[in-house]
Amino acid sequence: MHLERELAVAIASAQAAGRVAAAAQTTTARRDKPDGSPVSDADIAAEAEIRKLLTTAFPADAILGEETTDDRARLDNRRLWITDPIDGTRDFLAGQRDWAVQLALAIDGELVLGVLDLPGHGACVAGVVGVGAFLCVGDRREPLTMASVQRNRLICSRSERNRAGVEAVLRALPEFSWLPTSSVGAKVWLMLRGEADLFVHPRPIAEWDVAAPAAVLIAAGGIATDLAGGALRFNTTSGKCPGLAFSRRDDHQALVARLASAGVQA
Repeated sequence: MHLERELAVAIASAQAAGRVAAAAQTTTARRDKPDGSPVSDADIAAEAEIRKLLTTAFPADAILGEETTDDRARLDNRRLWITDPIDGTRDFLAGQRDWAVQLALAIDGELVLGVLDLPGHGACVAGVVGVGAFLCVGDRREPLTMASVQRNRLICSRSERNRAGVEAVLRALPEFSWLPTSSVGAKVWLMLRGEADLFVHPRPIAEWDVAAPAAVLIAAGGIATDLAGGALRFNTTSGKCPGLAFSRRDDHQALVARLASAGVQA
């Protein structure tokens, strides 16, 4: 398979980081970043594990991670690994299960593969864009078919619920009920299982929050776009994506158009 070595290394790296994080979940120390968001020793240790394995396997590739200073030399590299070692740190620190180790590879700004390791859910999923998605069970990869049930259920982050942008999304799509959860990876896991149809984030968001979940969703047959319905791009100067919409619905573009008509934009 195209990118077989990259996929194997990505799965091994994400799972290794997941073991590091899970082992420290109840004992790790929390600190606050300058922007007030939390970080723990487990976040830093998990990213260090990922970087060690990636640099050993692909020393010429660039890496963008949440817990390490951005090396702008990545902008001149065709291949960029993008990682959030613990997406959903607040839930992680609270002893909850909705957190994920997220790792993706973008080439020339386009996602080619992603891995989501979700220790709290006992699951690891991976995907290669244009090939398919897989559930990783031991040393096996089982093809993953996205559930087809349509529930009219919208996911948004617990921390976003009181923001005006999310309220505007809910007003624009009144037929949707709201399902709160934390990590973007956990949101995509719910979508893959058929428990939700749509995730909307109506403001800019870091590439490391988005890359792996988007890659897995697209590989599984879902859709990930910005709020104008366009393709997401990675390895950008800002390191951020604009507002976004993930779905597993045939009417994705119509839903995005309704959001735009209601003034929902990043």
